[in-house]
Amino acid sequence: MTTSRPLIVATSIVPGRDHDLHRATMASWRAAGWEVISVNGAAEATQLRAEYPELTVVTAPATAERFAHKPVPYIHDLLKALRSACAAHNVPLDQCTVGIVNADIYFRNIPTLTDTLRREANGALILGPRVDVDASTSFTAFRPSGKETYSIGYDYFFMSGDLLSDFSDSPFCLGMPFWDYWMPLAALLQGRPLKALNSPVALHVTHDTRWDNSIYLFFHSLVAYVIELCRKTTKRNDSAEARQFDLLFDVLSHLYGGVFARGTEPVPDKTGGNAAPDPIGIAALADFYDRFQQVAVHHIKLHAASIMVTEEP
Repeated sequence: MTTSRPLIVATSIVPGRDHDLHRATMASWRAAGWEVISVNGAAEATQLRAEYPELTVVTAPATAERFAHKPVPYIHDLLKALRSACAAHNVPLDQCTVGIVNADIYFRNIPTLTDTLRREANGALILGPRVDVDASTSFTAFRPSGKETYSIGYDYFFMSGDLLSDFSDSPFCLGMPFWDYWMPLAALLQGRPLKALNSPVALHVTHDTRWDNSIYLFFHSLVAYVIELCRKTTKRNDSAEARQFDLLFDVLSHLYGGVFARGTEPVPDKTGGNAAPDPIGIAALADFYDRFQQVAVHHIKLHAASIMVTEEP
């Protein structure tokens, strides 16, 4: 037990691959003074403990392998593991800083980083974009130029532990799309401040990204989650602002319901063959998802206050 203010990060390291990279990234987290836990399915957890005996491994009760086609853990299980890790320190949740970090993210050795995260994460969600580099050998050699290009999405989040209850169980999982939009939207729509860490603190080795058709499941989950969360606010009072919100909510729900039905419900073809969704409907649904993503990215960035980390203490 300790009464200090812990900073704990959860990730999910895939065993049997990228050992040098993962050892480098985990070493950078520990050098910053963070505790590290990896949340994995049962089979991976056993292998991971053998490969990284120094690592705290938490066995997830389930994975999303059935529809993600790989045993990735749910975000809500990482959040529950973080809550348990905070409880082990015997401190109030708001005095425990927690984070979720993709396993391939390297944090530069900046003396002010941890104190900045603790301070800025108090009651807020910190969003972390990354800077891509060509190889892991560039991690320690990297020097900021002021002209860095940051990722559109986010590879890490930090918050005080009292925000953990803001996020319900969901299909989103580490290693699959849109969990990095779901978390800030969930926090924002519940009134939490967003803060974007716009300093080149997080490095990532660039690589190709490939998604299969499961991406549409996560697209649907993101839209459906936003609609359901907004539904709880409808008909809250008779003010003009509330009525305006209710109208826009009804428009979004109605439009998405129609587009989703046309893009997913099978219709018989003219030859009497197997029924399948109308290609025009599929294209319209894909276009809706693309536009929703653009709006989500813009909305998150619009509402995220920019914070910086100074390079020197």
